[in-house]
Amino acid sequence: MKRIILLGVTLYTAAFIALVLGQNSLIYPFNPTYETPERRITEHRVPTPDGETLIVWAAKPAVGRPTILYFHGNAGNLHNRAGRFDRMLDRGYGLVALAYRGSSGSTGESSETIIRADSLLIHSQLRTLVGKPRKLVIYGESLGSAVAIQLAAQHEPDGLILEAPFTSLTTRVSEAVPYFPVRLGLRDDWDSLGQIPNITAPLLVMHGTADEVVPFAHGEAVYAAATMPQKTFRRVDGLGHNGHWSVAGQKAIYRFIDGL
Repeated sequence: MKRIILLGVTLYTAAFIALVLGQNSLIYPFNPTYETPERRITEHRVPTPDGETLIVWAAKPAVGRPTILYFHGNAGNLHNRAGRFDRMLDRGYGLVALAYRGSSGSTGESSETIIRADSLLIHSQLRTLVGKPRKLVIYGESLGSAVAIQLAAQHEPDGLILEAPFTSLTTRVSEAVPYFPVRLGLRDDWDSLGQIPNITAPLLVMHGTADEVVPFAHGEAVYAAATMPQKTFRRVDGLGHNGHWSVAGQKAIYRFIDGL
């Protein structure tokens, strides 16, 4: 019996160590494939202070139209969002989309500290990339929602859109693997719940009730914690983690942006 218990403890410890050591590849499994944008979008290569290079896709807005600063989720790359970007440009919106380190040709490795620093860097270069925005909307999907919240808490935008946001990374991982002491080994937290009350910009939250990646309750909690006077929650019954850019979803997004 002692041998069985010892074996169980050994296997459990080994599994937890493997989770801790491999957490970056699990949290940030970006697609590194480099692909050029469509003709209306210009690719920029932005150097970072620590010697890496960030790929940024950008397009100037039509006269009088807002610019969207876009942060994608942890799956895929910029090219996977090309259809969304195309629809944004059709509306005359400007676009600035950051490829995180390790995604879409950007060099280096990502972490919460690094992504937050890179988002601040790109925000500081908006004028260079697209000119001074008439209005700025920060848009984040999934992991990008956490990036968007952290940035908006420091630099207030004219509007904030969150697609399938989570309360914190620690909470979500703890839900996924409740048998491990996640809080002892997780380096990144992405505390959206703690930061959202610091934002006063109009807010749109979108979440599907059948989302298995980020449960619907997370979106509800983030929305409930938001204290800005103008906020909207778009509940989509039966929708999973993807699909918010349906025709109905696009109408809700455009209505929010054009109403700012």
